[in-house]
Amino acid sequence: MVWSQSLPFDFESTTSGMTGYDGATFTIVSNPDTNGNPSASVAKIVKVNINDMWAGGKITGVTSLNFSSAATSVLSMKIFTDQPVGTVIKIKLESPYTGEVDAITSVSGAWETLLFDFGIPACNGSADLVIMPQPFTNGGGNTFYFDDIEQIAGSIAAPLSTLPITFEAGETADHFFDFESAFVSVVPNPHQNTDNGSATVGKLIRYLGAPFGGSKITFSNNLDFANHPEITMKVWTSAPIGTSVTLKAEKPFWGEERSVVTTKTSAWETLTFDFTGALNDLPTLTFLFDFQAGSANVGNGSANSTFYFDNVKFANVALSSEEHPVGNPFAASPNPSSSSWRISSPNTDAKSLSLYDLQGKLLLSVPSFDGSSILIDSRPYPAGIYYARVTSDLGIHDVKLIKN
Repeated sequence: MVWSQSLPFDFESTTSGMTGYDGATFTIVSNPDTNGNPSASVAKIVKVNINDMWAGGKITGVTSLNFSSAATSVLSMKIFTDQPVGTVIKIKLESPYTGEVDAITSVSGAWETLLFDFGIPACNGSADLVIMPQPFTNGGGNTFYFDDIEQIAGSIAAPLSTLPITFEAGETADHFFDFESAFVSVVPNPHQNTDNGSATVGKLIRYLGAPFGGSKITFSNNLDFANHPEITMKVWTSAPIGTSVTLKAEKPFWGEERSVVTTKTSAWETLTFDFTGALNDLPTLTFLFDFQAGSANVGNGSANSTFYFDNVKFANVALSSEEHPVGNPFAASPNPSSSSWRISSPNTDAKSLSLYDLQGKLLLSVPSFDGSSILIDSRPYPAGIYYARVTSDLGIHDVKLIKN
């Protein structure tokens, strides 16, 4: 029988199409703990067999598995388990397969709400919702309770044009798509020093999952390896010297990998990835830390599975920032300012401008304007540091602004 039903699922009545696979059971039971979730009934998955690592449950014949709109790009689900904090829960969309997203638990023995962000890529067209608790881990009675599965609004970030990624001018975790139990966040730099004075950096943690777990970002333009064959990236990790770091430039069904190894531990260093000879039609850059082809090495959420990265750029293009002011056609004056900044260039006209604070929050967007300068009113903003990202025929440039 083919079922036809839509989210949300609250399991307060019979839910059609529920089935366990690989020996797991998937049933509706009484709520084991109403503290934090007052529902009378919830779904229960038990991974019965020890050797079935990918066992779980699925709901078939779902008609609303469309995550292509920001209004419904996130799947929200309550979960309760006694398994340890950091347990991975995987959601897959199948029939046909269109995508999968992981989330991790932050509590044990209590209800919490996990979010599965399908914003990138925009999944659409599957009929089966698969819940895979604790993948890559043996079963043997491991028990998980689920409730209130629904689609909610999420943030789909406008794609960046191309490199650099500095995390100081609006790049957020929403620009990245995490896969196989790796998770990217944008955080204050915890190791700020003369080797990397950036206020904000990217952070990737690998939990128990596939050896190739990582994160990727897709630009609106292809990576120009013909003119910029090398990419540099600052990395900090407490993993041992010799830990592999891989960048992979991709398009559907094709990729070019370049790997280097760290030469420092618990210190910032700049790694260089040589893409000489790579195809010039690759818009996606994938980040793989502690990955080696053929290795079964996986993350565990520890410090040695944690990586900070920053200033991902073409090696022959200077950053348009305070530390690399040469080559930036745009400047601001007065700077510092208490009332306004005028951003201008004698060499080119700006096409668009976005103003961000140090946390990456978009404060102002000017999608188009004519002329070589623009006046920004600084009075609405508190004293501090801001960045204007300016787009012109010469590329994308970041201008550091100071409000006093």
